[in-house]
Amino acid sequence: MNNKFHSFQDTQNAFCNWIRDPKQPIPSSFETERMRVYRELLFNNVSSFVDLVYPVARSILPKPTWQQLLEEFFQKSTNQSPFYNDISLQFREYLSDQQHPVLQSYPWLAELLQYEWLELYLDTVDIPKRQFTQAPLWQFKTQVWVLVYQYPVYRWTLNQTDFEQDPSAIMVWRNQDDQVCVEPLSPLFAYLIEKLNQAPLAEGELRKLMSSTLVDLTAQEIDLQINALSNLLSRLELIYIPQDCVK
Repeated sequence: MNNKFHSFQDTQNAFCNWIRDPKQPIPSSFETERMRVYRELLFNNVSSFVDLVYPVARSILPKPTWQQLLEEFFQKSTNQSPFYNDISLQFREYLSDQQHPVLQSYPWLAELLQYEWLELYLDTVDIPKRQFTQAPLWQFKTQVWVLVYQYPVYRWTLNQTDFEQDPSAIMVWRNQDDQVCVEPLSPLFAYLIEKLNQAPLAEGELRKLMSSTLVDLTAQEIDLQINALSNLLSRLELIYIPQDCVK
């Protein structure tokens, strides 16, 4: 019984090893052509998941480079999930964990992969509805994410030719129509929105944060910034402010 079990395991391991790397010897009990067809189906399936999530990165990188990354990922990664959003995340994490040379050759690639995967995540994640309090606090209606990039990858397209650095901050969220939205932010607004995202804040607390961050701001300038932030978040339908708080 044990010998049969070990024989099955050996055959199974040899089968999987060849699927990952066809340079390995094919188990004698399998037909070569059927093995090739099966491997091609699996590889194309995994590749299609990755291609679907990273269309911009795929279009920008040289085709042989992208194909090599797919082959290497298929061969060396240890995927734990059959779902396409998990496989695409594991592709990005594989390159990061390995400190892959491609990330040095294309220093913007890590940020581009992160942003493209985030678009998928926001499109599929379950975002619970929020309950509001009538306390005098600024409260987000939904979850938002504040991100800082060295490259403006959120603006890049399939035909991108400009890869210059341009440090920026953005806010991303999914609106009521289930569309993924992006809004560029000033450094000050990025900081305040991140604080608001952690916990609702009173307007007075926002003013204190603002004055402690930019100590040269006058009271009038703080008023202007508070109004601008309120108008921005209201226009985007992201903030709930009880009427008692609205001046």
